[in-house]
Amino acid sequence: MSRTDSLPRGLLLDFGGVIVNSTKPEGWQQQVTDEILGLLDGVSDVGRERLLGDITAGAVAAGLWRNAMSRPRYPRELDQRSYVMDFIAADWPQPAREAIEPHIARVCYLISDRKEQRELREGIEELLIWCRQVKLPVAIVSNAMCGQVHRDYLVERALDGYFAAELYSDECGIRKPNPHFLEQGAAALGLEVADCWYVGDHLDRDVLCGVRAGIGVNVLMPSPGSTPRPFTVPVSADLVLDTPEELLNEMRSIHERA
Repeated sequence: MSRTDSLPRGLLLDFGGVIVNSTKPEGWQQQVTDEILGLLDGVSDVGRERLLGDITAGAVAAGLWRNAMSRPRYPRELDQRSYVMDFIAADWPQPAREAIEPHIARVCYLISDRKEQRELREGIEELLIWCRQVKLPVAIVSNAMCGQVHRDYLVERALDGYFAAELYSDECGIRKPNPHFLEQGAAALGLEVADCWYVGDHLDRDVLCGVRAGIGVNVLMPSPGSTPRPFTVPVSADLVLDTPEELLNEMRSIHERA
């Protein structure tokens, strides 16, 4: 009997690429720069051009770091203080570093919020409604610089009530493909990880994490427009589906056959 012949007891979802598609809007760095200058309110001697350059460089460097963290078995997350103080403000004069430090959480929120234009994926609301109808609990397990941005997005769209738990890497201190992250997601539903399906959009973070954790079924849902991965990993998904609508159809079919 195939593992995909029966429904899971719990469903774990990635946020970016599964619940939403994201694109990077033009000029997000300039917008964040102006907002951070407002936070500093003239107390920093770092000018606008320097700040703009450091925000841009920090985002690139952190992206490279995150790609590299798909190699270790148990990666920890880059904490918000390290992101701001090491990836953006490492070489600022000491008065400027002292001025930005009280605003670390706000800076990370601004960058996470402004650098992604998010749109709900086709069929995600219908999937969540169906899961509630059949009493299938759903949790989010997602890498994030600032999980609060994702929480606020779901609240604004009245979708937060469909999730029994939301786990974000900045809050948990570990990131996929660390298998403990999916174990925590399953535990939040009161389940073992083998009882769950996990749906993610990347082989090197999501499917690899599922394999390491021993997930019941690994579902790969490639996100349109996602950037090419820098290296391959020797894993494959149990199911490859294009949209949440396709996942809903697959799960409905299994449910009807049961």
